[in-house]
Amino acid sequence: MNKIGAGQLFLTLFVERLVFLLSMNTVLAGGESLQELIPSCLASYLLQFLLFLPLWLLHRRRPDQNLLQVAKSLLGRFGFLFLPLYALYFLFFAAYSLSLLQLFMANIMEPHASLALIAIVTALSASYAAWKGIETIGRTGAIVSVFAACSLAAIFLFLSIKINPLNFVPFFEDGGKQAASGILLLLARSDGLTAIAFLGAQTRGKLGRGFVIWNTVVYAVIAGLLAVMTGAMGAYLGDQLFPFYAAASFTEMGAVQGMDAVLIGIWIFCMLVKLSTDLYLLRLCVESAASRAGKWSVIAGAVLTAGLSLAICSMRGLQKLFYGSGLFLPFTLVCAVAIPLLLLICDLVRRRKAENKGKKGKAKKAAALLLSMLFVLSVSGCREQIRLNRRLLIEGIGIDRQGETFLLTVQSTKITEGETREVSVYTAEGESILEALGSLTLQTGQDPLYSHALVVVFGRSCAESGISGMLDFFVRNAETRPNAQIMMAEGEASEVLTAKREEKTVSAKVLGEILETQNMNGNIARITLTDFVNHFGNDGASPYLPVVRSTDEGVEAAGTALLDQQGQLLAVLDEKTTRGALYLLGDFDRGLETVILPDDARLTAELHDLKTDIAASVQGGAPTFSISIRCAADIGALDTGMDTRYGEAAYAVMEQTLAQEIQKEAQTALDLCLGEYGADIFLLGRRLHQANPKEWEQYAAQWPQAVSQAEISVQAKVEIARVGQEDTPAIE
Repeated sequence: MNKIGAGQLFLTLFVERLVFLLSMNTVLAGGESLQELIPSCLASYLLQFLLFLPLWLLHRRRPDQNLLQVAKSLLGRFGFLFLPLYALYFLFFAAYSLSLLQLFMANIMEPHASLALIAIVTALSASYAAWKGIETIGRTGAIVSVFAACSLAAIFLFLSIKINPLNFVPFFEDGGKQAASGILLLLARSDGLTAIAFLGAQTRGKLGRGFVIWNTVVYAVIAGLLAVMTGAMGAYLGDQLFPFYAAASFTEMGAVQGMDAVLIGIWIFCMLVKLSTDLYLLRLCVESAASRAGKWSVIAGAVLTAGLSLAICSMRGLQKLFYGSGLFLPFTLVCAVAIPLLLLICDLVRRRKAENKGKKGKAKKAAALLLSMLFVLSVSGCREQIRLNRRLLIEGIGIDRQGETFLLTVQSTKITEGETREVSVYTAEGESILEALGSLTLQTGQDPLYSHALVVVFGRSCAESGISGMLDFFVRNAETRPNAQIMMAEGEASEVLTAKREEKTVSAKVLGEILETQNMNGNIARITLTDFVNHFGNDGASPYLPVVRSTDEGVEAAGTALLDQQGQLLAVLDEKTTRGALYLLGDFDRGLETVILPDDARLTAELHDLKTDIAASVQGGAPTFSISIRCAADIGALDTGMDTRYGEAAYAVMEQTLAQEIQKEAQTALDLCLGEYGADIFLLGRRLHQANPKEWEQYAAQWPQAVSQAEISVQAKVEIARVGQEDTPAIE
């Protein structure tokens, strides 16, 4: 009998588990927040040890027999009654897993993909490893696990630097219903236990220790990724069919702009390992009754898997059955726990001699399977696959509204032979945003590609009619990037996307760089698509948008737009009030602040390293917030007489004067946003919700009114960090 090491077995099972992890969403979890699955992971992690106990004890007593062999040895012919049960179990899991890939291809990658071709090619590719044997699967699983682990570690790192604590909400606000549903879901998908029951007999090494490490790593990876995803993207993930794909496309660091392509590679490789393992387990079931038919059952199993997966994708009733917990939870409990427990009891009562089989030392290689994986990656199954030179690479989208018609201005960029960027501008109109974008194909003969869209500009007309109803396309379409910059034009969006600088159209890439520079100077509040969507209905929060306008020299900042919870324009903050809002949001990077000192000298300092802490509580029956702003300042210029000398006490005066100005600007922003418009762009409601979940319930329904009457105190502290090289006037 061919054998693999315990390390290979559990690396293969780790890869299998990733198939489920990468397809997890709130629909499967039975709620609205992926965050609630984190406590589910802890409970499921502990329960897995309890469920594994009968298998482990049975394996210790009969280490050289798989579950069906044990059943045959203990129960005789009655043991064959378990054979069709386990065959269906492995077939159903294989078909379920393959259907997830088909849904991903149809909804995310290519709507015109031939699902039948995808199913057949993938299943037959996986059948090769199942035909060759467990050593091929084990070696391949080990190789794929390294690639998957490195890629997931990179995604974890890139997301962790984007974590915003305000994206988290208190646990168990629904009474623990979603957490309980998550536990059932995780246990229902625990087919790894049954795989151990069959493959343990073909494994060298300590199975118990391997299980402890595997179980710990699997749930640590699931919980860790769920935590950083929630922290980075918040409620936005609740609307995504494949949240992990959305999170991978959200990652960025330096030259790395999205790891969605890497995630697709991980999923396909893991899928092939998963299918090959299930088909091999099906083969073991058949071999227990007819040894000669074992290998050929792999081909039959691959065909049945492909057919059943297609049926699942096309029939709502089967989707409800296979994607919920109702089918697989009892199936898994019976196959992984109840039957092993029954056999263990039988063995304790009547133990027979174990049947040892000779070892076969014939090595299996995984190279052919890896080549077949590459073949699947290259043959995507798209009957209408579109080459890149037939795609219109969209980098900027401007949206204006005229009555019931959307007027779109689209920037497309291509690299010429001289490696220069050539910007083209197109206009289109339609009754919906997607209809208008679709008409671009008629103009250009190319299909739009939205994955390069860096900037989305809404015209003032959109903000006045309400932007919330215009976001569905950008959230639903898998090609749009969650980290695209969203902004509002002071006038028409078309003016911004057709603005020129030095007789050249300002590209969306350059527009983003201009806004980043102005943000670093404290002149504009930037916001991504993810954060903008999360502000809608987020514990009474109101969204905001940076405002830009076209000028003779290009594009410049023009303030910050306050929107209500339906996305309608309330007001536009000027530059000074925007600065105060940035202090409160904690998004102030650096910028110049000019103040008049008590002796009428004019001090200009560069503020940097700003940190804002907001403590929320309920006192006297009213929401109360204590805001503390701290930052460092570098003296840039001190306009006074050259013979003026300052003592050491001047430091304190400068720091106090700067702090008072920061406090004044922050208070002005609070009075205007909260007091006058009830627009909580600072997420004070979320902070109160996190700090006092029970008290929050009485304010949630009418938060705009409640926050306008809240008690808010603002304190600022500034420390002079650098004084520059000029020593006249000097600080003695």
